Amino acid sequence: MALFLSGAALALGADVVSDGIRADLARERRRLTTDSRALADTTRRLEAAASELASAARSVSEAASRTDVGVEEVARREDLLSASEQEVRSLLDRRRILAERVIERRRSIALLEADLLTKKPPDGLTGRWSVLLEPGEQKGVFRIRLDGTIVAGEYMLEGGDTGSLRGTLVNGRLRVERVDSKKGFSTVYFGSLARDGQSIAGTWEATTFGTGGPGSGRWRAVRDESGGEESP
Repeated sequence: MALFLSGAALALGADVVSDGIRADLARERRRLTTDSRALADTTRRLEAAASELASAARSVSEAASRTDVGVEEVARREDLLSASEQEVRSLLDRRRILAERVIERRRSIALLEADLLTKKPPDGLTGRWSVLLEPGEQKGVFRIRLDGTIVAGEYMLEGGDTGSLRGTLVNGRLRVERVDSKKGFSTVYFGSLARDGQSIAGTWEATTFGTGGPGSGRWRAVRDESGGEESP
């Protein structure tokens, strides 16, 4: 029960972390949408203000070159030009702030997306397993790593047998070949991984004969979170 609770806690913790990242990601995407719209609106207003500024500048230049336009009119047009300049400066500042904010939002989203990919829940198989082989009640330890559907690892059994493990896990069905450090490819293990990822049960078949031992049997394993001694 303790092992089950430990595994469930790890999975729940990973889910909580992932949910938190997804929530942050959703918020950043909404903020990016809002800021992008504000940037587009400010850009349109800036384009219109720049056009008005150019028109006001031409108006002042035209009035200044005409003898039939009084000084008061030239001054009025200059005041309009100054107001247009101020509007353009204000919009330029706002556009720059919004552009920097959009860039930061996009960087934040990229980091959150990358972080989400690394916060995957435990795969259910990788780890240290305490193994019991029957007949004979032989105990051992399997250290297993899962990469996609590919299984690899090492083992140690009572009596000093050691070697490597190789195989596959597909739809919860495990097939592992045991390659002994002295005898070579010696056994195939077939098993089913429990839904909670805490136990495996199945059968085994020997690939070498004439050793005087049984040629097949059953086996089971339970996840060992203790990280204890190497020997079984």
